[in-house]
Amino acid sequence: MNIPKQNKNTLKELFHLRHDQDQADNIDNDIRAGVRVAGTNLWVLMFAILIASIGLNVNSTAVIIGAMLISPLMGTAIIGMGYGAAVNDVRLIRLALRNILIFIALSLITSSLYFWLSPLKAAGSELLARTEPTLWDVLIAFFGGSAGIIALTRKEISNVVPGVAIATALMPPLCTAGYALSHGRWDYFAGAFYLFTINCVFIAFSTLLFSKLMKLPKRGIMDGTTRQIHRIMISLIVLAVMLPSAYLASKMVANEWFQNQAQQSIRELQRDTPFLILRHQIDKRKRQIDLIIGGSNQAQTVQTQLQQRFPNAQIHVQYAGADQADLNVLKQEMSEHSSQQQSEISAQLHYLSQKISEYEREKQEQQPAEQANPHQDLLNEIRAQYPEIRDVAILSGQQWAQAASQAQSVNMIVVQGKINTQQQARLQAWLKVRLHDETMELMVRP
Repeated sequence: MNIPKQNKNTLKELFHLRHDQDQADNIDNDIRAGVRVAGTNLWVLMFAILIASIGLNVNSTAVIIGAMLISPLMGTAIIGMGYGAAVNDVRLIRLALRNILIFIALSLITSSLYFWLSPLKAAGSELLARTEPTLWDVLIAFFGGSAGIIALTRKEISNVVPGVAIATALMPPLCTAGYALSHGRWDYFAGAFYLFTINCVFIAFSTLLFSKLMKLPKRGIMDGTTRQIHRIMISLIVLAVMLPSAYLASKMVANEWFQNQAQQSIRELQRDTPFLILRHQIDKRKRQIDLIIGGSNQAQTVQTQLQQRFPNAQIHVQYAGADQADLNVLKQEMSEHSSQQQSEISAQLHYLSQKISEYEREKQEQQPAEQANPHQDLLNEIRAQYPEIRDVAILSGQQWAQAASQAQSVNMIVVQGKINTQQQARLQAWLKVRLHDETMELMVRP
């Protein structure tokens, strides 16, 4: 298909980078001025690190964005290093690299000290999100760096540079690395520092490409052999940084596929079946599916069906009994809320506990008055020791494991309330002694 010459000229004009480009000397001066380390930059950097660390510590996205906006890392040494490689200025590359190392050291020391002193030790979702970089982070860094160098070479600098600072997110990975150092989490440190390395390398690489595309003049002399060596080194660095992220991206996609397929299979199993799925848990990294079912005892059938669909996964299906309850009504009630998350799961557990309690009361009314509830003393003792527990359900049934040749009897006590890990361990140990059952399992719902 032939495009008219007039249309070609219009497209060229629309995407032309040099019609509002600043003079080459002004661009050079601006980038070199940003590369220089001054007291102001170091102070601003330190404050940005502290703000980003606080944001990660309290899991606040808004605070983290504020830290990225004021951080001087984006528009200084990293872009300067890519620009220096494009204009053959070896001295500028060395200066930028030295300043990047200074920035990294200051960031790690400041963030590590903050997280060491902070009373909040748990890693939130914002912090954990910076520990598993993938190929998408490479693309974000490349496109962010591209937008950054284009904005810096315009006659009027737009608001693109702050946006790039948000997109590429240089500060949070460094602060996450500081958290890892202060808590001895070397797996977190490796992931966070790798994410920071991705951002540095691909911001610099995109700066190099677009500096050449805009034909910025050379500032140094480099012979053919040296130029070829530099090209080989840059290519090797880019590949070395990108390839692990591509592997992690493929692994992440595979994990997400497994989780989606597992959830779909569980939904299909619950349609028009004589049993009720009380609880399901999917661990996409370990390729593991755990189910607790009630109603009709179909544990072996469910496990066989899931194992056929996921032959390389670990499947555990546990039967919790409760054949006498009206599980069709319970199933209909729970299916209406299947799209809800943790808060509604607690409501479902409360509803199930009420139904079981109603059944137990009806059963007791039909028995002779002198025949007492065998679990009443146990329930009273639990309430006396743990007043924060709201509901208690005592279940018994059969359990199948993948490696087991036959079913095993299992007793389970499900409680709902705010009890910590230490209280859970103490309660489970007491129940095993109280019931003379070492196989008894305790499940706690918030």
